[in-house]
Amino acid sequence: MSDNKSLNRGLDALLGDQKLPTTTKEIDLEKITAGRFQPRQEFDDTKIQELADSIKKHGVLSPILVREIGLDKFEVIAGERRVRASKIAGLKTIPSLVNQKEDQEALEAALIENLQREDLNPVEEARGYDRLKREFDLTQDEIAKATGKARSTIANSMRILSLSSKILDMISQGVLEKGHAKILSGLETTKAEQLAEAISQKKLTVRQAEALLKPAKKTTKTKEKDRDTLNIEDEISGNFGHKTEIETKTTKTGKVSIFYHSPDELETIIQKLLKL
Repeated sequence: MSDNKSLNRGLDALLGDQKLPTTTKEIDLEKITAGRFQPRQEFDDTKIQELADSIKKHGVLSPILVREIGLDKFEVIAGERRVRASKIAGLKTIPSLVNQKEDQEALEAALIENLQREDLNPVEEARGYDRLKREFDLTQDEIAKATGKARSTIANSMRILSLSSKILDMISQGVLEKGHAKILSGLETTKAEQLAEAISQKKLTVRQAEALLKPAKKTTKTKEKDRDTLNIEDEISGNFGHKTEIETKTTKTGKVSIFYHSPDELETIIQKLLKL
């Protein structure tokens, strides 16, 4: 019984006060499918092989979490890497906890597990939050509560999705860091991509990248925005899902700009505005 408690401890922390099965059961790997709500898109083959080698020697030390999706059919909620590695290791079954979860709960649990293990790259993390927002109509406050993150963290994370696909790919590949993404998300697309290339080629740190922007700020005639305006821009960008800027001309007039990077994104913006 103490062994089961040890195995379940990580999942108890992951799922908070929700009641989990108290025992594990061996489930055929052939009956388990990949999670539809797995936020992680990049899997390191080398690390999977290392995990497989460990499993060959020591077995699967912590059970995966699955939900039943049909007669003797299961879907992974948490533990995708262990499933992949177990198949490579030649296992036929894997220790599992079966929990009946709805789609939203499954996505939340998969997100939380990966966030706690720090397994997601910034783009996967942002897309996970965005999926909770789009598919389940959750506000940033609700996402923050569900994942245990600060609301500002959610907003800043989702903001990078306004970047071009070229830059998002560089972030996913680890060429750019989360700090770089935060700087780039405040720039026009062409300038952002140029800076991203410079960061990549010269291997610039976040501070060095920021330093490149300082001369440009000094020569611009644009009035510097106050912190309240910048915070509002961040909140609108996060809630709306697209980079948004506010330009104040006088105390009573100005304009709000919404940026897009493809015809499809423009169509999405138009549809959102028509529904307002």
